[in-house]
Amino acid sequence: MRIRSRRGAGHRIVASFAMLAFAMAALAACANSNAAMSPGTHLAFGEWGGDHVDVVASQTQTNVLLGCMSGVFSGNIPLDANGRFIANGTWNLSIGPVRLDGNMPAQLSGQVSGRTVTIAVAVYDTVTKQVTSLGPQSAEFGKPSVGQVCPL
Repeated sequence: MRIRSRRGAGHRIVASFAMLAFAMAALAACANSNAAMSPGTHLAFGEWGGDHVDVVASQTQTNVLLGCMSGVFSGNIPLDANGRFIANGTWNLSIGPVRLDGNMPAQLSGQVSGRTVTIAVAVYDTVTKQVTSLGPQSAEFGKPSVGQVCPL
């Protein structure tokens, strides 16, 4: 009759619990980090606010306000390994809520660094046939914009 050692099974159980504890600690660390704003992912969903700038990102579109001008950029905006991005969309150069010049082709570009995004917009003005550059402007994730008062 051969007796098997229980020591081997016990060590495997302890090792399994240790691996489980390590995995849980790693998940908890990720949950508390700025993982959504890490390079190589996407522009974090939610509001990014600053002085006369507001960026609201979602999975389907990103809305940008600079002063009283606004633009819409479709889709989830991916970030490269350095936190940079470029997205195409439309822009309204009119001041205020009334669209006098319609939506014009635009390109939003920028970079995320931690909880801050810096953006610039290049708008192809279809009326004057030239490119208008706006920005750069910076905004912080989770904060509302400051100073957005537009005439009616």
